[in-house]
Amino acid sequence: MNPVSVNPDMVHERAAELRNASPEAIVRWTLDTFPQRTALTVSFGGGGLVLAHILSQIDATVPVLFLDTGFHFPETLKFKDEFVARYGLRLVELHPATEPGPLYQTDPDRCCWIRKVEPLERALVEGEYQSWISAVRNDQTSTRAGVDVLEYHRVKDRPIVKVYPLAGWSRDQVGEYLREHDVPHHPLMDQGFTSIGCWPCTRATRPGEPERAGRWIGLGKTECGLHTFTVKV
Repeated sequence: MNPVSVNPDMVHERAAELRNASPEAIVRWTLDTFPQRTALTVSFGGGGLVLAHILSQIDATVPVLFLDTGFHFPETLKFKDEFVARYGLRLVELHPATEPGPLYQTDPDRCCWIRKVEPLERALVEGEYQSWISAVRNDQTSTRAGVDVLEYHRVKDRPIVKVYPLAGWSRDQVGEYLREHDVPHHPLMDQGFTSIGCWPCTRATRPGEPERAGRWIGLGKTECGLHTFTVKV
């Protein structure tokens, strides 16, 4: 990353310019600005499918990072393989450095760190990525309400631009895009799952509940740490 042309002020200015742009335009800007140094993270359960589809139309060679925690629903793994084959994505699977066992029962935060955060942090640093595209939206939780389309962060003292093309979108807009472009959705969505993670810590949501209400039930936990471990500048 060029430390002269890419800095917090530059990212803030570009964010203001792109705030009302389409997700496609934001993805194109990112790939033009950080060629060969951009990655998209996808869990194959929600808005990431929109971004994966957009990416497949622009440049399917961009790495799509998938965190194989060892605890995914069988439906997730099957759907992931089918989706990747359908759109010709360049999938990169990330795995935990160690096998901590059923740590989710006693220390879910530590479990998420070992199975999700550390593998992604390692991949971003070792891959020397300059930008990271994610499907985080403002309307998902109160902790995500303030995210902008572009943000300047640091990962282990390395700068990285976090890109949220769907920041201003609603859940309904995600569904509309998938239907309009005939993009398949995760099969568990039809069973009431509105946010899908690891099977020990995910249940279907009830009518009227927030989108992520089925995650880490009764633990007072709302984030796995993937979107909080970087330092925003």
